[in-house]
Amino acid sequence: MKKSISLITIALFLSFTLTGFDLSAQESFKIVRGKQDTVYTAQHFIVGVAPAGSLITVNGTPAKQYKTGSFGAELKLVQGDNTVNVNVLTGGKESTETFNVFFKLPVAQPAITDTVPFSGKVVVTKEGAYLNYGVGQDRLGGAKVNYIAEGIRMELLDSAQALYKVRLSENSYAFIPKFLVNHEPAGTKPPFSLTSSWSVSNAGNTDVVRVALEKRLPYTFFKEMEPNRIVIDIHGAACNSNWITQYLNLKMVDYVDYDQIAPDVFRVYIYLRDEFCWGYKVDYSGTSLVVTIKHTPAPAYKGALAGLTIGVDAGHGGPTSHGAVSPSGVREKDLNLAMTYMLKAELEKRGAKVVLSRPDDNDVAMSQRIKIFENANVDMMVSVHCNAGGNPLRPMGTSTYYKHIEYRELAKTVLERLVELDVNNFGLIGNFNFSLNSPTYWPNILVETMFMSSLPDEELISDPMFQRMMMNKTVKGLEDYMKKVKTSLKRGSKR
Repeated sequence: MKKSISLITIALFLSFTLTGFDLSAQESFKIVRGKQDTVYTAQHFIVGVAPAGSLITVNGTPAKQYKTGSFGAELKLVQGDNTVNVNVLTGGKESTETFNVFFKLPVAQPAITDTVPFSGKVVVTKEGAYLNYGVGQDRLGGAKVNYIAEGIRMELLDSAQALYKVRLSENSYAFIPKFLVNHEPAGTKPPFSLTSSWSVSNAGNTDVVRVALEKRLPYTFFKEMEPNRIVIDIHGAACNSNWITQYLNLKMVDYVDYDQIAPDVFRVYIYLRDEFCWGYKVDYSGTSLVVTIKHTPAPAYKGALAGLTIGVDAGHGGPTSHGAVSPSGVREKDLNLAMTYMLKAELEKRGAKVVLSRPDDNDVAMSQRIKIFENANVDMMVSVHCNAGGNPLRPMGTSTYYKHIEYRELAKTVLERLVELDVNNFGLIGNFNFSLNSPTYWPNILVETMFMSSLPDEELISDPMFQRMMMNKTVKGLEDYMKKVKTSLKRGSKR
């Protein structure tokens, strides 16, 4: 007898272990979510449980039932009373439950206002705005911090010639050209915001970091080499970020982090996987700060130019922008245009697609040149110029220029090839305030071939054969750079 009871117990135990709880034994169902009397959103969910294998409808629409016996449905409510009818058919037996859900629009809460009104003045940025470090000027304008999105409000602190001094955060300020802002009505307050959730996702050819804010706030950013990261300071923000979603299919972003470096300055860290940066942009979408980081292009893994889209810019142009003019009357704009076509031909021989900012003798605005390259989604950009100044009787030489530290290696690699022509090395010039060096969204350099004002240099650069040699060396420098990128990618794959 005891043996029979033990066998029955074991059989019941094995049945429960192998099949789980037998939901088909249930004789009724119940609604576990969705029977609220009053709700304030039109999207409404009904969730219940019934014996497994039942046929279930909610307001006449079939509802999916899972192996656990659970089922669910989504309803779109109308304002007022909504009747919900749930019907369950199990083994020929039918059960029904009917109830009402009342959808009421939420009552708008009155805005919370400060008892002390703001008495200062506020300006708001226009499209194309940028921040300067100070009021200093040279022929290329003051030293820029970075471009900044439109629609950002900042407190106006002072006026200095063509610039306004504006507050970024409690202990930070910058300068902005007056023509790039509008004045806000009296009483408008400078913004402050808590940060909210983040997301870091792969958007196809870019990785996108999105930080939710309540308002558009001023920001400054820069790239570091060691550690390899992009750093963005959001001014006027305090941390309330308790949720950062990072997807597993990211290409350029390794991971993100943050720090509250001051009570009203929230710092974002974006750590990158690949050693060489192919461009990034900081902007707003609504009130969310969005950082877009370009993926390393496929040709880089082969160390080749074939398949790249390269922007080529001929400096100056048109009736009012000749650039430098040599003692014998040779105009820089003409040499620049001729050399860009030589550069274009050499790049196309290697399989690159070339986009020209100035295909003929026209004066194209710097902002328009940038848009041409942006619309073409170039992978890198080279601007070709001739230099001027210094002792007219001595050779002055060649040089390359960059603004952002992440593009220093590109400028250096091209210069190393140019000086093979046995010309003076005028230097590798960093933090250069040239408009076409300002974008961060693609690697870019300026090549100042030779000095128009130097008689020995003029003799060289006026010779079409020497011009072609310089452009060939420029292309070899770009090829060298791609080989460095390829080597770095191999190193990265072994980590």
